[in-house]
Amino acid sequence: MKMFSRFDLGMIVAFVVVALLGIAGWWWLSGQLQTAQADAATAAGEFDTYTKKQVYLPTKSNLTTLQNNISIMTAQLDPLVASTLQSPKNGLGDIQQLDTVAWKHSLDDKVSHLNAAAATHGISVPEGFYYGFSRYLTTNPNQDATTVLERQQLAIGAIATILINAPVRSIVSVQRTYEEDPVSATAASRSGGGSVSQLDGHSIDAPGGVYTAYPFEFEFDADTESLRAVVNQLMKADYVFVIRSVMVQNEKLDSPKKSELGGMAGVNTAETSIINSSPGAVAASQPTPTVGLQYLFGDEALHVRMRIDLIDWHGIAQPAAPPQRNRGR
Repeated sequence: MKMFSRFDLGMIVAFVVVALLGIAGWWWLSGQLQTAQADAATAAGEFDTYTKKQVYLPTKSNLTTLQNNISIMTAQLDPLVASTLQSPKNGLGDIQQLDTVAWKHSLDDKVSHLNAAAATHGISVPEGFYYGFSRYLTTNPNQDATTVLERQQLAIGAIATILINAPVRSIVSVQRTYEEDPVSATAASRSGGGSVSQLDGHSIDAPGGVYTAYPFEFEFDADTESLRAVVNQLMKADYVFVIRSVMVQNEKLDSPKKSELGGMAGVNTAETSIINSSPGAVAASQPTPTVGLQYLFGDEALHVRMRIDLIDWHGIAQPAAPPQRNRGR
């Protein structure tokens, strides 16, 4: 029998190794091919999906219709903006820098007028009340600050007049942000204890300079009817007032108990059981009540703290013009 030589054995081993490598390569490549085919099928499906969607590109007639609609909307909004956001009745658009002494005299006159109106309506105010401007009881502001102070004075005067006409029962305090001070000074006053008439913070400018919001805080006592009147008149004012927050504390923290109803009605609950007796039996056993009409709720005093912003409207922001490229010659 012929024996395999060492060369023959080497060739057989090499052939087997090459065959195994070929099988492994074919198996790996077939897996990659299947993955590639699956990806191609997914892409083809997405292509079919998106090609079936209808995409409308703007045409000249569509652009004309859109521009006409914008013109109609602008024509409707312009009178509303002029009459509400920029009402000439509020006087914000006519404010100019004033002489510091003249502004102080104007403030004194307006404070005196408000206090006289409050007294006429039976509304109590603190002694020496200066409606948020107690800082200037004994001094005058810088002339550069009179424009922003006049804006605040007009807003406070309008809100205080609404409270007086409601009428509320008392005006406890009025606070305003010290716009005449830089922001750094306002922040320092918070840590060192500012004036009782100073409200923390500063005015806020809307993006694009569309408007400036001046915050105020009023603290007053009212009943339910006068509080309703205050809110209604704030919404109808010539100024744009936005109520940011309202905190209300009722003087009666608990509702009356059944056992207290007889005393409120002026009848003797020790002899007559109001709960278990008919109204006719109670009336027949009691003398005429000595008290008038009694309310279970609705007439109590409400202590209110209301944050109100004045919106000083400047106008709709215009888009910035695109930069023009300088063309060389």
